[in-house]
Amino acid sequence: MSCRPVLAAALLVLACTANLAAATFTDKNLEAAVRAVLQEPKAELTEEKLNNVFILDAAGKGIQSLAGLEKCKNLAELKLARNQIADLKPLKDLTNLQSLDLSGNKISDISPLSGLKSLQYLELSGNQVEKLDALSGLTSLMSLYLNGNKVADLKPLAGLSKLASLSLGKNQIKDLTPLAKVNRIRTLDLNDNQIEDVAPLTGQTEVTLLMLEGNKIKDLKALLDWAKKDAEGQKRFAPYLRLYLKGNPLSDEARSKQLPALKALGVRLES
Repeated sequence: MSCRPVLAAALLVLACTANLAAATFTDKNLEAAVRAVLQEPKAELTEEKLNNVFILDAAGKGIQSLAGLEKCKNLAELKLARNQIADLKPLKDLTNLQSLDLSGNKISDISPLSGLKSLQYLELSGNQVEKLDALSGLTSLMSLYLNGNKVADLKPLAGLSKLASLSLGKNQIKDLTPLAKVNRIRTLDLNDNQIEDVAPLTGQTEVTLLMLEGNKIKDLKALLDWAKKDAEGQKRFAPYLRLYLKGNPLSDEARSKQLPALKALGVRLES
């Protein structure tokens, strides 16, 4: 009996297996970025090779689809700013990701990010995000940037106790209550929202930069009492605080009494 048919069958199986192990990138711009990292301009991109992609900077490359990126299972840092990305499903199992920049894309649904528990840095500015539910379990987050989206409800952020830098400028936020217990924040950008009541921020004990420009704030008593308590006690933030208040309809009392009192406590004001 000839061995040739058996050998041919074995080779066919090996070929099929190799094809299954190779990643297919539907977006040629994304593929080019991956190949550049691996220094593999033409060779087949096998799963074994893609396991060596730990950092990928593909910002501003005209990328529309992330299909195939799910094979880069060891990615820890991913930069995809200024592309045309809308679908994040290929990222849902990249659980080694610690840093992710998706700013300036076409993203509205961030639910595929809900399982990325190792994320410490997440940049989503300049998208179309409205709901933040997917972020509620990402308790390792230390830096979160959501400027220029459609966010109104901050409840999903209430348990993110490690947040140190939070940017929420140019959204549709009115209620700051969910931030009351997120009290390790050092830099907080809330510019250009619809905020009237700043009392929920008075639980902050480490903030050094507070941006509240372009809101609907009239009264500063809550902020004054907060800063005064710190200045007369532990002096953890009041002497170092930079407070931005331009573009608010501050009352006469706020301008004539509360602002000077804040300055007297060492707060640096931009109003």
